[in-house]
Amino acid sequence: MTTQAITIIGFVAVIAALVTLEILGRRKIGRIPTLSQWLGYVMRARAGRALVLAGWLWLGWHFFAR
Repeated sequence: MTTQAITIIGFVAVIAALVTLEILGRRKIGRIPTLSQWLGYVMRARAGRALVLAGWLWLGWHFFAR
């Protein structure tokens, strides 16, 4: 297995986990926050906003700059 395949499998696993958590968060009986609720909580602090910005910069550099 190549490193590219391992990387792709890793990203697919992370995306699948996020989708699963979002579905579980939208159920009425669950106590898991949705992605928007979680981002709202993280972005309350200045450090959280800086981390979200750094994440977007990393994502843009690695996926959209090519």
